[in-house]
Amino acid sequence: MKNSIRYFLLILFVSYAAGITLFTHSHVINGVTIVHSHPYNKDVPHSHSTVELDLLHLLNHFVSTSLVVVAITQLFIPLFSVTLFSKPIDIRYHVPYFGLAYLRAPPVLFS
Repeated sequence: MKNSIRYFLLILFVSYAAGITLFTHSHVINGVTIVHSHPYNKDVPHSHSTVELDLLHLLNHFVSTSLVVVAITQLFIPLFSVTLFSKPIDIRYHVPYFGLAYLRAPPVLFS
């Protein structure tokens, strides 16, 4: 499960970084320039609805003044990172029944 999460978070980060870096463009709406990024075809002009523009504004201008949110975020990210990327110190192999790990064939005498 940890390996799956590692790769998922890596792919999520790389795709997010590529999305905000490679597809940046702007729209001028009512004299206001809106700069954002998302994958689009440069040859085909596109526009956004008012709801989409409001969502872009909310996603790009999220501000929280609550000290609790800041404290939780500052604690969560390091703890999550340590949990996700730490390697187990001691690996033990458990046998479901005591003694089965020591079973062997009977001794053989060559004559």
